[in-house]
Amino acid sequence: MAARCATPPGSLRSLVSTGKMICLRLCILIIAVLTLNSQVAWAQQCSDTTFVQRAYQDLLLRQPSASEVTFYVPAVQSNGRQAVASSLLASQEYALDLISGSPSVVAGWYQNFLGRNPTPTEAQFTLNLEPVSDGSIIALLLSGAEYRTHAIALNPGISDDNQKLVNQMFKDLLGRNASSSELAFFGAALSSGATAGNVATAILSSNEYFSGVIGRAYLRMLRRPAMQGEINSFLSPLKSDARSDEDLLAILAGSSEYCSSTVQPPPAFQLQAPATTFPALNSVIIPSNLSLLPAVQFGPLEASSNAAILGLQVVVSSDEARITSLNAEVSRLNDQITLLNSLLVNESLTITDLTNTLFGAPPTLEAAQAAQKDAQDKVAQAVASAGTGNALVQNAQANLTQGDAALAAGDFSTAVKRYRLAFLLAGNALK
Repeated sequence: MAARCATPPGSLRSLVSTGKMICLRLCILIIAVLTLNSQVAWAQQCSDTTFVQRAYQDLLLRQPSASEVTFYVPAVQSNGRQAVASSLLASQEYALDLISGSPSVVAGWYQNFLGRNPTPTEAQFTLNLEPVSDGSIIALLLSGAEYRTHAIALNPGISDDNQKLVNQMFKDLLGRNASSSELAFFGAALSSGATAGNVATAILSSNEYFSGVIGRAYLRMLRRPAMQGEINSFLSPLKSDARSDEDLLAILAGSSEYCSSTVQPPPAFQLQAPATTFPALNSVIIPSNLSLLPAVQFGPLEASSNAAILGLQVVVSSDEARITSLNAEVSRLNDQITLLNSLLVNESLTITDLTNTLFGAPPTLEAAQAAQKDAQDKVAQAVASAGTGNALVQNAQANLTQGDAALAAGDFSTAVKRYRLAFLLAGNALK
C-alpha cells in the first residue's frame, strides 16, 4: 500500500485511462463478434477444437461440453474430420432430433409429416430402426392411416382421396404440389393396388428428391446453395448409398471448404468408417411426456444457427466478466486517486499555514481559531484511530492544550504554532 501511495497522481490517471481504453476496446470487440456472420467467423481453416464445436453445432444442434471436446479432438487427429462427423451422425442423439424426439430443438419427421410429436413408444420404436436409410423410415410414416387422414384434411381442393394423398406427399417430400399428370399417374397406381409406401418410395428415389437433399445439406453445412455441377456429382452415388443423408453431411463436414469461406471443388463421395462415439451420445433419454411437449417450427439450419448464438453468448459472458473485473480495478484506482488528492490538499494547506507562520504577518484571532479547529479535528481522528496511549497522540494533545492556553492569553502567534504542531503530530499518528 505504501508503494501505491507513493505513485504520482499523473501516473495513476494514465493507468485509469488505459483501463477505460481496454474496456472500450473489449466492448467494440464484443459488438464485432455479434455482428459477424458465419462466413466471416470461419474465414480461415479452423482448428480441430473449432471443428468439433462447429460439427456439434451443425449436426447435433448444440454446443459440446468440455469433456466432449476433449474426447473428440484426438479422434479428429487420428481418424480425420469426416470420421468424427460420421460418429455424431450415427449417434442416438442425432436420430432423436430427426424423429421429433427433441421438440424444443428442431422440427422432425413426426412434426413435419403428422403434425405432432411422437409418443415415447413411437420414438423408441423408430430409434430401434437406426441405423437405416432415412427414406425407409419416412416411407413407413407416410404409409400409415394417420398420414392418409392428415393428407386428406390438408387438400380440400382435390376431389379424389388418393390424389389428395399424392399431393401431400409431393408437398412434404419435394416442397411443391404435384402436377396434374403426376396426380393422375400416382392416383391410378394407388387405385390399382399400389400402397402409399410404394408411392412414397418412388418419390424418395427420384432425382428431384435427392437434389433437394443435396441442396439442404450444402445450406446446412457450407451455408451456401449447391451449384448444379455439385448436385450432378453427388446424385448417382447418393441414390445407391444406404444412408445417403448422413453420409453426405459427413463428407461435407470433412471437406476443406467446411472450415473456410473459400469455395472448393466438390469433395469426392468417399465413405469412411465412423470414429469412436462419445458414450453419452448413445445414452439418450426419451422424455416420458414427449407427446405433450410443445414443438418448434424451424428446421436444422435455424437450429444450428441457434447453437452458434449460444456459443457466442458464452464468449460474450467471458468478455463481460473481464470487463467487470477491469471496471472494478478502475473504480479502485479512482478511489485511490481521490484519497491522494485529499492528502495533497491537506498537505498544501499545512505548507501554506507554515509559510505564513514563518514569513507572513502576525496571525489574527480568526487565523488562530481556524488553526485550533483543524488541530482539534485531527487530534480527535488520531485518538479514535491510534488511541490515547499512542506517544504521538499524547504529544499532539499536549500541544493542543498549550495552544489553547496561548489563545486564551491573546498570544495568537504561539497559539497557531502549537495548533499546527498538534495537527502534524496527529497526522503522523494516523499513518
